[in-house]
Amino acid sequence: MTVTVDAATHRKLAIDANNSTWEFLGKDPADISENEAEEMTRRAYAAAYHWARAEGTGPVNEARAEWLLARVWVARSNGAVALGHARRCLDMCMTHGLVDFDLAYAHEATARALACTGDAQAAADHLAAARDVAIADVEDKAQVDSDLATGPWFGLDSK
Repeated sequence: MTVTVDAATHRKLAIDANNSTWEFLGKDPADISENEAEEMTRRAYAAAYHWARAEGTGPVNEARAEWLLARVWVARSNGAVALGHARRCLDMCMTHGLVDFDLAYAHEATARALACTGDAQAAADHLAAARDVAIADVEDKAQVDSDLATGPWFGLDSK
């Protein structure tokens, strides 16, 4: 039996899956159990799946879904997989002219993934690029700065 899900329901499911992923991402990665890591990963992929089918979706949703996947894989210390998602996030920003908050986070994701792979110089370059992005909203800028000051950075000096 095939169940048809309308675009509005996909949107609600995308938001729910995205937000529930933070139950785990809000923890120190060392405190995430293997079962929690699997659940976190399922939720992030579910969010990406539903965003691709949601009403009113666009490149920003795809970029943010890729960012979330990169962050999940960084939390799992799998830099190679994280880097693939981070690069897709950054590519979406560059291709579709996404700037401000989204571009800063695309560089942040790329920096973390590179740090996780051990490429400290490239990671530092993307971290600097994240800091250099102009962010108009004061609250968004404060959120980005706070996230950049918080690990995991895999030994990279994030100050």
